[in-house]
Amino acid sequence: MPSVSLNEVNEVGLMDRVDTKFYFHERFLPNILMPIINEYSVLEINGERLMPYQSFYFDTPSFQMLRWHHNGKLNRYKVRKRKYLLTGETFLEVKFKSNKGKTVKNRRIAEVDTFKDQEFISNTTPFSWNDLKPVMNNQFNRIMLLNHNKKERVSIDLNVGFSNGDEQYSFLDRLVVLEIKSERHLGATELQRSLKYLHIHPTSFSKFVTGVFMHHKDLKFNRFKSRFLNINKVLEKNIL
Repeated sequence: MPSVSLNEVNEVGLMDRVDTKFYFHERFLPNILMPIINEYSVLEINGERLMPYQSFYFDTPSFQMLRWHHNGKLNRYKVRKRKYLLTGETFLEVKFKSNKGKTVKNRRIAEVDTFKDQEFISNTTPFSWNDLKPVMNNQFNRIMLLNHNKKERVSIDLNVGFSNGDEQYSFLDRLVVLEIKSERHLGATELQRSLKYLHIHPTSFSKFVTGVFMHHKDLKFNRFKSRFLNINKVLEKNIL
């Protein structure tokens, strides 16, 4: 695929968007990408197309945000710091899932000035910064695609691993998590048709929920058990 710059990707920011997720075994990836090579460009930074990321997720001591997610509550929040290892940038990010199914993301460059972090969290969530603690770390490698003709970005995450900060990373070997970020009512794209042809359908997947489950098994996860079982089935081995 032709390359695209970070500035060009950022021009299609889609901070107010609809997210559609898929996950599948990595053996399907070449057959998904081959039919769409003329429709998309791939992000390239300093000659690299596979970007390393690291994320640090926060929740309250009682895991309020996880419990909201588990209970199916809409108008819910997710708070993380994300480090882009290739550029060295770190952002403090808040994702808000509305009751209309839209995802709104706010972020700011993370700085040493914790007062600004406190102000940002207070302005974008019902929590204060002092309410939160780090609960899970996540790392992965990402390929980012940009549709030539429609307002659509695609992230393809590989080598997804999780840690609670004290333990070694546990990896979901050979699992690919693909997410389409687009404006509402965009219509079917070549990538969506390619996925459908291989019988890969939209589903729910949360790195936050998966990582917390892997390292905090004392919490309630009844609602997500079928999802974890399906991930194991996709990978054809018992990982979770």
